[in-house]
Amino acid sequence: MTVVRIRLRGDFCISSPTGDALTPRGKKAMGLLAMLASSDNHTRSRRWLEDKLWSDRGSEQARGSLRTTLVDIRKNLGEFAEILGSDRTSVWLEQDRIETDIDNTESTREFLEGLVIPDPEFNDWLMQQRMMLRRSGANRSDAQLPGRVTIQCGEPWNQSSVGNAKQQIVNDQVGKIISEFIAASRRTITETNADLVIRTSIEEEDGGAAILVQVIDPLMDEIVHSDHCFAEDLNNFLRSQEVLGRFCWNVADLTLEKLPGLRRDQSPLAMRSGHVQKALRKVLTFDPVEMQSSLSVLDIANDEMDAGLYLALKAWAMTSMIMEGFLVEDAATLEEISALLTRAEELAPGDAMMAAVSANVQAILFERHDSAVNLARRALRENPNNLFALQAMSVGRIAQGQLDQAYELSRQSKFISALSKFEAMCNLHHSLLCISLQRTEEAVASSKLAAERSPAYRAPRRQLIGLHAAQNRAADSLKQVNELKTIETNFSIERYLFDQSYPSNTLRKSGYLDRARQSLVGRK
Repeated sequence: MTVVRIRLRGDFCISSPTGDALTPRGKKAMGLLAMLASSDNHTRSRRWLEDKLWSDRGSEQARGSLRTTLVDIRKNLGEFAEILGSDRTSVWLEQDRIETDIDNTESTREFLEGLVIPDPEFNDWLMQQRMMLRRSGANRSDAQLPGRVTIQCGEPWNQSSVGNAKQQIVNDQVGKIISEFIAASRRTITETNADLVIRTSIEEEDGGAAILVQVIDPLMDEIVHSDHCFAEDLNNFLRSQEVLGRFCWNVADLTLEKLPGLRRDQSPLAMRSGHVQKALRKVLTFDPVEMQSSLSVLDIANDEMDAGLYLALKAWAMTSMIMEGFLVEDAATLEEISALLTRAEELAPGDAMMAAVSANVQAILFERHDSAVNLARRALRENPNNLFALQAMSVGRIAQGQLDQAYELSRQSKFISALSKFEAMCNLHHSLLCISLQRTEEAVASSKLAAERSPAYRAPRRQLIGLHAAQNRAADSLKQVNELKTIETNFSIERYLFDQSYPSNTLRKSGYLDRARQSLVGRK
């Protein structure tokens, strides 16, 4: 069988079996072929390629650019065009029809030497690829994944004393939250070359206690993030899951936001934290384009690191898109989400955050409440302040008729998330629970806060329309209608009130829409 040769070390080049040049002229066409040729199975998802080569374009434009580039490549390959395959989701090179030099560890030439593509996502990938090849001396399939991240929580055990227990409680809680969002991490209090060090100082006086937490990058000798608070009663502060949880969650959340900036030649710490934080930020904008883009980010993360957390987060992102009305809830989509959760469990059966995120999807999308409760319980045993697990457990308890416990769990997640990027999400969840429990004023307050914190968030405005109308506050309801129309251009009151497919199920099931119709029917 004839084999097409692809040179990746030095100047990119494709040649036929007889030596004729088949190299495309376009830089992005070269980059696309190089990314396929250097991948483990010569296959990449369309979303992954679009994100790497056209990250500055909208999803429709990126898809069109990819299609055009594939056509151009096939034209250039001529009679060898069949080596490039594609379908609705993936693009690949036929493995038995190509040969590359990526295994040639004796070559002194740089990987894709001189190839310049003005896209930061491509350049990040190129830098990572070159670093892995330098470290391994082998091809990508043999290169090791980014190493496990070590987080040192407090003083080394052989230097600690009983008096340090209070500091260690804070160190441990912050470390738990950070480690849960970094796939493949571990916490330690031994003397080690840690990637991250957490230090808490507590000074007690008659009037209370001052608590200072510093998260330190030991390699660069820099403080990544620090925060402090004052407690009138230190023991009560440490005993309170909510108060301690809120403080530690915000320390951890702001630290996680800053970790991707610790480049260090693409250290495991920066790589393993970067994808998750980027995806979370995109989902929690509740903007349709950004939410769609988050799926590509998580595909990339899984391609590069193959961790169950990324798959569970993708399932959660898709669920969030369904709830917002950005993704059709059909059989194929539900099957894809279910498969993501199954594979996530296979890859990371002991991962607490994976279990929490999976529980969230199981409870909210599939209404598998027993499964959700079991997964959430597993996560909460590790960290009683895990927001995803608290929400899932809350939904599960409602289904089981334990309404008081459901309310307390939701209120806890709302309190802990205050000031973090999860605040809008947790307030919306609490609003929906309060609607189910007929706590109208509390539902209004939480929906307002969610809408304020995230201007593109449609769900809280949908709740406020129905809640205000049910309270006979037609003017306030119509104000929310006008605000919603600015971000949901096809919105209509008729569809909101009468279309069973419109995403307002909680209002519908709780009777609020029936009451709202009396003041909204006939309005525009």
